[in-house]
Amino acid sequence: MLYNNCVNAAYSLSKVDMVFVLNSLTSVKSSVAGFLREEILSGRLDPGERIVEAKWAAKLNVAQASVREALNILAVEGFVQKKSGRSARVTSLSEADVVQIYELRMSLEGLAARLVAVRQPDLRDLEQALADMHSAVQCGNMRAWCERDLSFHLLLCEKSGNRFLVEHVRRLIVPLFAFITLRQRVIIGNSERWLKNYEEHRRILEAVRSADSYLAQREVEAIVYSFAKGYTADWVEEKGEGR
Repeated sequence: MLYNNCVNAAYSLSKVDMVFVLNSLTSVKSSVAGFLREEILSGRLDPGERIVEAKWAAKLNVAQASVREALNILAVEGFVQKKSGRSARVTSLSEADVVQIYELRMSLEGLAARLVAVRQPDLRDLEQALADMHSAVQCGNMRAWCERDLSFHLLLCEKSGNRFLVEHVRRLIVPLFAFITLRQRVIIGNSERWLKNYEEHRRILEAVRSADSYLAQREVEAIVYSFAKGYTADWVEEKGEGR
């Protein structure tokens, strides 16, 4: 599993290696998607920046159709946003966008927790996602943390048994988590903060396991609200440092 240890978590690839070595292992579109993903996560492509298909096709010596397909992959992952008839752009959300997404998350994930507490499905994959999050903190890898964090919340919603709920949550949080990954440092600076965050996720697991549906709902709503406060505080602090 990706990022299960510090060696994998700390990897870095050159631009040439990322595209052309992977070409021998996977399809061209997957190789180009991997290259552009690394360009985004490394900060070489900024939030909101246009990704012009023809430019990258020429730069990487691939067909423009391959770049288009790669961008479709990244759009599904939340790293780029595409609108009809326009170039794709690196995902960018305003402060108001993030606040509104968290408002919806509180309600939707609270409902998911209530449904999971009633259904009592197998939670072993949630336990594994939580263990991977703890490993990411220990390794100091922010990207691994965000990936496993996203997986935890999507799994929680999938276990609700409500496919419409899952679709709405996925549409909301996939670009949100991609954007958070772009904004955060690659290395987790304050491990105490992330260990606290890990403990909050552990409380979510305990709440849905309790079979008390309304306790689970209230607990998850409160914890998601706590996540929102932490993220918006970071945003304010970052803007202050930029003055």
